Amino acid sequence: MKKTVLFALSMLSFGALQAQITLESTHENLNSATIGVFQGITFREGGFSAMQYIPNTNGTEFWIVTDRGVNIDAANANTSATTSAQYPTGCVPTYDKIYAFPSYAPKIMRIKIVGNEVQILQTITLKRPNGTEVSGLINPTGFGSTAAEVASTSVVTDCADFDANTAAKDVWGIDSEGLDIDSEGNFWICEEGGPTIWKVNPNGVVLKRYTPYSLQYPEDVAIDPAFAFRRNNRGFEGLTITPNGKIYAIIQSPMYYKNMSGTAGSGTLGNSRIHRILEIDPATNTTQMFAYVNEGPIGTSSDIRPRDLKIGDLKAINNTTFLVIEQGARGVQNIKKLYHIDIVGATPVVSGLAYASNSKTLEELDTPANLTSNWIIPVLKTLVFDLHANGWPTTLDKAEGITIIDANTIAICNDNDYGQFSALENGIAAENNIKSTLFIYKLNGANALQNYIPNNNVVLVTNDLTGNNLKIQVHPNPFQNVIHLENIEERPDFSVVDVLGTVVLRGKLQSNTLNLESLKSGVYFLQVNGKAIKIVKN
Repeated sequence: MKKTVLFALSMLSFGALQAQITLESTHENLNSATIGVFQGITFREGGFSAMQYIPNTNGTEFWIVTDRGVNIDAANANTSATTSAQYPTGCVPTYDKIYAFPSYAPKIMRIKIVGNEVQILQTITLKRPNGTEVSGLINPTGFGSTAAEVASTSVVTDCADFDANTAAKDVWGIDSEGLDIDSEGNFWICEEGGPTIWKVNPNGVVLKRYTPYSLQYPEDVAIDPAFAFRRNNRGFEGLTITPNGKIYAIIQSPMYYKNMSGTAGSGTLGNSRIHRILEIDPATNTTQMFAYVNEGPIGTSSDIRPRDLKIGDLKAINNTTFLVIEQGARGVQNIKKLYHIDIVGATPVVSGLAYASNSKTLEELDTPANLTSNWIIPVLKTLVFDLHANGWPTTLDKAEGITIIDANTIAICNDNDYGQFSALENGIAAENNIKSTLFIYKLNGANALQNYIPNNNVVLVTNDLTGNNLKIQVHPNPFQNVIHLENIEERPDFSVVDVLGTVVLRGKLQSNTLNLESLKSGVYFLQVNGKAIKIVKN
């Protein structure tokens, strides 16, 4: 009887803990702009691959970024194609994707929850330094692809037609996967093709590109060359900016570093559990790296291997702690989990053959035990919750965007691959009717985010809401007690909102001078003339 009571109490405690995590609501993108028609399918915008909450929007508005566009699995494409003199052994794509729309430009989108729907309010295409649109195509040989890899745009039945159905590689191609916004309103985007990290202005024009390859353009900034050895199509998957302004990006899968062939991205190292996290101080461009260890084998040898585990996204809780999505599927195993990680106490790791007596790279150390024997402490990692156990459908393959609304509320979105899949990976798409979907979760009690610092870097409004092209100017900013405003309408209403969305002051401006002596030191948003201006009180 006593054992029964104890079991019942333990189950009650477990149930109470689970009840602290609740799926509050689900929202689908039901209507979006048409991209085009391919293989008889009308494709629409989607592919949500990262997400950042816009403060003071009552938990309803977010920035998202799309990936490279409609790409169809094609590892088995063209297997029955007639060989040709140029391709006597066949013309199976060496880069196993079909680009349905090779001119597609990845996009930043402002989205809004309206009832059960996700609506797209604003679209910003990513652009080259000269202002023309980028593409989602693979990068040139040695800068993210091998010489053998080509960007196929269709399947063929005759290898003689293969070259006519390919697209040129693009030095400004980007497969965008992570997103955040800095204090100046610039977007920071990481991508898995290069892998590179881009800083782009509010209009989407690239200002800087952090790259592991040789520097080609004035915008290029060097990061550790180890990242050039990322697994094919598994570069940087998550990016976040901490309140102190530092940039963090995490590699999607353990890298092939070192590899046996000496060619970046084509090696044989496949059992490592170690992902690298890159830290960038954008003020100085100094960097350091940390080790993240994935969960390792799950199930039998036919199920999940370390190489099958992938990062979905990364989001800062404060300057040292983060949320990370880790997921993987193989055999009968399918996992999606949210973890809390802490970099305090983690050992900065280095590049090159730097570890162990037989000169191993970080990835070759493989396991936590090998890290310990080389005096390396990885980031501290604890489970927050299992997505599948908390309402995430197993039919949604990719949890690829996470953002924090407040200490008790997070949102996670899926990449719907534009509503298509290719079961045979033969380059032929089939519709699956999966929508870009946003899930709102409540974290209560002990599951609330501890020491959460709101993302004060996120600019509330980047476009002019009133149509007035005059930019309101505020000075000084930061300020002590008083600010002065220029280019405002006569005696407008105003409000001051804190970073949690609470109106702390409102009234009508009697002059161009506003006394804010009553405010505590911190970050606020001044809302006036239909605009929101970030102000900082010292």
